[in-house]
Amino acid sequence: MIKNLLSLGIVACIILSSCSIMNQQADRQNLGESTWKLIAIKQNRENLGDKAILKFDVKKNEVSGVAACNSFTGEIETIRNLITFADIASTKMYCEGKMDEEIQILSNLEKVSRFEVKSDILYLYSKDELLLTYKR
Repeated sequence: MIKNLLSLGIVACIILSSCSIMNQQADRQNLGESTWKLIAIKQNRENLGDKAILKFDVKKNEVSGVAACNSFTGEIETIRNLITFADIASTKMYCEGKMDEEIQILSNLEKVSRFEVKSDILYLYSKDELLLTYKR
């Protein structure tokens, strides 16, 4: 009886661990190998086109993109729907009329702690505050 309960417990742990790993991978894959275009900063609509994009390489834990003017690259760490951006480095060109948006984008990326993908929309949050919204 005890052996059966132990065996059942071990099997349950293996199944739960497998489900957890699969969910974690599914969340990461939602970020995909896609290009995400910025559509809002803190719920304020933006139309920067290809001048504000994100690209994730979840296999290498890397992010790259353009933040209104300058290109940038950095590292990401994801666990389920939690994400952090680290070591963000960008070029340093000055672009007339784009620097305010650029500063907002880069500073908000540093604050991000979780993400959510619904359909083709990527929401980046700091706790419960929506910071950045991108569309695939």
